[in-house]
Amino acid sequence: MEHPSEARKREVELVSEGYELPCEIWLPEESPPRAPVSIVLCHGSTQKGMRHEIIQGLAQALSTRWPVLTLELPGFGRAPELVIRRTEDYLFHKHLLAAAGLARELTGLPAVLVGHSMGGRVSLQAASAGQDEGLVVGIATLAGLYELPDRPEHMLVLLEDFARFVRVRLELPPERLAREVAEMGPMRRAVEGLRVPLLAIEAGREVYGFIRETRYRLFKLARCPKTLILLGHADHKFAGYLGVLAELLASWLERRFSHE
Repeated sequence: MEHPSEARKREVELVSEGYELPCEIWLPEESPPRAPVSIVLCHGSTQKGMRHEIIQGLAQALSTRWPVLTLELPGFGRAPELVIRRTEDYLFHKHLLAAAGLARELTGLPAVLVGHSMGGRVSLQAASAGQDEGLVVGIATLAGLYELPDRPEHMLVLLEDFARFVRVRLELPPERLAREVAEMGPMRRAVEGLRVPLLAIEAGREVYGFIRETRYRLFKLARCPKTLILLGHADHKFAGYLGVLAELLASWLERRFSHE
């Protein structure tokens, strides 16, 4: 795929839930034929935020045909520290809905959400919440289709791991947060309610057991138009597979969201 020039990328800011979040908008050099959708890319649990190689590489590749918005979630990259006062603050999806709204404001187009790892989980919840008003019309997860633990003690371990990667201040007892998330079952609820098209690209050499153990079960629960692709030799970070990811996403986007 052709790599666009830096001149077509500019920084913008998103205000969401009191946070000022850094974003970048990538625009195709040639508008005709006008793209029918925009793309919002969401990073995983990395302090690189939207500077992560997967996000930057996909933004470069996909923005030759579609407008692309990237963002940094609270606690990551250059975004402010995450403050968790309630369960919703940990789940993040309202920020991605706000990003889809910004993408529509900037481009006039509905959004397809694309998320890697934790960003896939966040994108699934945002897609389920934003589909009714037409704000979100599709969702693609990259090693991001998984259930959160339904046992509080296991969820607590995941939260402790999360806190090592994120600039976060917990104003909610971690045991309470773990219990509430485990009881909520947010991913099962999001996937069962999903009606927009879903593309799940999974890594054959996935290192995280909770992803390997739940991804296929969660995919089966989806009742929307859905596609699952397993890249057998890819790891969780899809090292060496960025070009393949870009081609797969472009093919799916063209098939699902081409002009009538």
